[in-house]
Amino acid sequence: MGRRERRSPEPDPALPGGPDWITLPAAASRMCRPSVAGHVPRGTSQEPIRRMGRARSRGPETFSPAAAPASDPASIPQPLGIPRDHTMDPLSIAPDGYRDLRDHLAWGDAGRRRIVLVAGEDAVRFVDGFCTASLAALAPGAGTEAFFPDARGQVQLWATILRMADGVWIDADPPLDGDGEGWSLATHLDRYHIRERLEIVDASDRFATLFLAGPAARAWLQREASLPVGSGEDLPGRGASPRTLIAPQHGRLADVAAGVLPGHCAGIPAAILQGEWLGPGSYLVVVPRDDASRLVDQWRGEGIVEASAAALEAVRREEGRPAPCDVPPRVLPQEFGRDGAAISFTKGCYLGQETVARLDALGHVNRRFVGIVTAAAVSAGPGATVTIRGAQEAVGTITSAGPSPRLGEGLGLGLMRTQALAAGVELEVAGVSARWVELPLSRGTSGDVA
Repeated sequence: MGRRERRSPEPDPALPGGPDWITLPAAASRMCRPSVAGHVPRGTSQEPIRRMGRARSRGPETFSPAAAPASDPASIPQPLGIPRDHTMDPLSIAPDGYRDLRDHLAWGDAGRRRIVLVAGEDAVRFVDGFCTASLAALAPGAGTEAFFPDARGQVQLWATILRMADGVWIDADPPLDGDGEGWSLATHLDRYHIRERLEIVDASDRFATLFLAGPAARAWLQREASLPVGSGEDLPGRGASPRTLIAPQHGRLADVAAGVLPGHCAGIPAAILQGEWLGPGSYLVVVPRDDASRLVDQWRGEGIVEASAAALEAVRREEGRPAPCDVPPRVLPQEFGRDGAAISFTKGCYLGQETVARLDALGHVNRRFVGIVTAAAVSAGPGATVTIRGAQEAVGTITSAGPSPRLGEGLGLGLMRTQALAAGVELEVAGVSARWVELPLSRGTSGDVA
């Protein structure tokens, strides 16, 4: 089945033309997540990790993507306070699918995401003792971001946690090595599981995960996916929590652990998670691995554009979402600046809480996770050192990087010393002028342009 025809936008007189983007070397443009070309591959499911306590057993209307209005590419908002570099048209460096993710509708391969299910009477209380967020107040279907620190308070994993009627669903990015296990959350939790009435299941190999994002994604799901009970045939809107288990909102983890997804997407068994993986209102569609190709074929048949791995990465960086490659050893939760979304300072004890509380009492962090924008199209890739102009001392390191279609410049992510973020401090990356920006880019705060 062919894709829908892609039409080039009309020239924007406000965006002067300029030299082509200088291609970053492979080391600089590598993806933080494994990329899968074409479609989601089928794989052989492996037995999940199971540790049993005394867990209780329990027993359309056609939608055309062309019908949704697409924004004029020139209307893509620019971060306030960040001067545009008029040496290039930002949209000229947009990878395949970027415009659709931002202005319309696109799908993309989400990789082999880590899916850990903890079900049972004690599941919520147990997981609450190992993460920074408060899970007790979450209603079934609601979710939160959370960090999983070690005993020293250092981040081991950043994840989305969604509560279900009989436990919690934990979703996290694929590990750095793609097919390997990396740091295993299931093993970590099982190490502390003694007599609690719960079951821990690593279901990562049982399901395929696909992103569906863009302004038209919500409308497509309203027509083609199962909806939560009592939703009034609607999906959560702007006032709802950005992290929600759409379908099945009231399903049981025991069924999911057995490979049964009671929701559906386009007639295919599915669970649909709403989150902020690719900005507000993006969705993660979880389907049995053997059914993924059917859903992909249907999307392609409807003309829904496939976003390339480069487009997914560009949006992730612009949204300021740290990938595993952006979480170096010995980093603390508050350094990522996600306190309001991922950290509760009033909940009970949890592993690593002493360090988090001590840092909160100090009232400041020594490093911050920010964006680093190069003032020209240069090869400032992962591992590049950020310095203060005229000084040799490193004040930060870029952990992931690539072109930003929104800025028309290079955008890297990394941890920076807070003193280097003061007004008037001039930064360099590999001898080239740079500046720092708040994340996501829509916040619109930046450091001085060097």
